[in-house]
Amino acid sequence: MRRPPMPDNFESVAGSLNVIGSQIHHLEETSSTMDDAWKLARSGAPEGAVVIADVQSAGRGRYDRSWVSRNAQDILCSVILRPRVSLVGELLMLAALSVSDVAISFGIENGIKWPNDVQVNGLKLAGVIAESKTGPDAVAGDAENSNITKSYTDHATAVIGIGLNVNLDPECEPSVAAISTSLSRELTAPVDRFDVFKRLLEALDTHYSSINLGNTVLTIWRERLTTIGRTITVASGNTGTDDSITGIARDVDRVGRLIVQDENGRDWPISAGEVTVRSIE
Repeated sequence: MRRPPMPDNFESVAGSLNVIGSQIHHLEETSSTMDDAWKLARSGAPEGAVVIADVQSAGRGRYDRSWVSRNAQDILCSVILRPRVSLVGELLMLAALSVSDVAISFGIENGIKWPNDVQVNGLKLAGVIAESKTGPDAVAGDAENSNITKSYTDHATAVIGIGLNVNLDPECEPSVAAISTSLSRELTAPVDRFDVFKRLLEALDTHYSSINLGNTVLTIWRERLTTIGRTITVASGNTGTDDSITGIARDVDRVGRLIVQDENGRDWPISAGEVTVRSIE
């Protein structure tokens, strides 16, 4: 991992918020900010530490899919959290909601396609993933590190990954041209990546601080879901399998599972999968 020149000075944000951004690790190039964040977490990095890269060679989304981005154009970051185990289910919601808030702050209307894609008029603006571990394995061999003070039983170690298209020009990327958009495309002007980064950390910090106080992001996350009420097909997302269910996305439950009602009127709670939404004719 190489350290970059500092035109955007991302590290200047460190320590300015309650939790998120306790440390900022700004890299010019890396394979995956998720992998970097997990290494830092195992070595005792504090909660709220962030890894942001100008470019990553093996950035991944859900199901280990790659994330397309050119050098220093977009937000490619991962955040280390150490939440109570009971809060882990809200981390994916929290991340998607925070990105949605950033877009709204620029005047861009958007919605969330269950469970993790932030979209503008059906085009993907951002994707988020959340991974978590509990028990001693969450901190590998560094259980004695003074930065890790939370109970293995009550707390998890988690990493949220966010890929947010800021100045991506989809027309220059044939693999995503038909399905993606960016802040700059929606605003028809270049966007300051550092400004976006600050707004994103502020949104993450606001929502994470709120759930730590006993509140929930479920209600507002549900309100922004564009999937509810639509006819959808949910596939497992695993290569080599054809498991799928088609029906009406009726609602989400209290842990964020999508409730899909099939043609026989039976409700199926779906915790993960690849959603295809039927076009409105």
